[in-house]
Amino acid sequence: MTQFFFRQSNEENTDLSKKNQVELAGLEPQASIPESQLALKNDVELIRAQLHAQTEAFQALSHSITLLEQESSYQQGRINALEEEVKFAAHLSRGEMFDELIQKKIQELWKTMSKEVEGLQSSMVQKQSSMENLSQDVLESKKFLWEELESVQGELRRIHQKLKDQEVDITRNLVSVKKMQENQMKCTKFLTQLRGKISDDALEEKDHKPGTEELNEIWSAVNTLRNSIMNNNTWSEKRNSSRMKDRGS
Repeated sequence: MTQFFFRQSNEENTDLSKKNQVELAGLEPQASIPESQLALKNDVELIRAQLHAQTEAFQALSHSITLLEQESSYQQGRINALEEEVKFAAHLSRGEMFDELIQKKIQELWKTMSKEVEGLQSSMVQKQSSMENLSQDVLESKKFLWEELESVQGELRRIHQKLKDQEVDITRNLVSVKKMQENQMKCTKFLTQLRGKISDDALEEKDHKPGTEELNEIWSAVNTLRNSIMNNNTWSEKRNSSRMKDRGS
């Protein structure tokens, strides 16, 4: 009967191991997860599966100990029944030889039962030690899992902040491009007007002053466009330098 209980416990542990292997094999990375987070997510899922497997193994060990306790109670009942039978036979027997035989049988039975009880107690001690070790492993796994989750959350916050920064960069670049387009259109308009007003004949003195003012306006627009481009380049260089520092840290 003891072998039956141990065999049942081993079969349950084997089924749990197969179940855990199937669960681990089903942990496939999702294509929608960013590559920078894929490894962390796989680690978290693996730790969660291992924690689940350890919990099931803990339950299996508890069940095995319960079976051992039942076996011990059964053996103790057999011992008590045999003692009662021996006592009853001793009252009915006559003669020293029969008494010695009975005592010998009792001693042999006690030795056999004592060995079985000691074996059961030793097995229970080992199971208890395994349960304590498993409990410690479960606590450590939980702690490691929480640390990994906090790390993943921190990484997600950093990525979210980077996306916001990139959105600000894109908005500023669009504004700069729009200003450059407006300045370019203004310069083109002035050049078109200037071509229409300048004739092939020599310019008179009275026409020289308006032409000079228009040229000054054109140069002002060109300088404005140039300053806008330089400011945009300077701001982009500062932004790239700040990003390189963030990556280095």
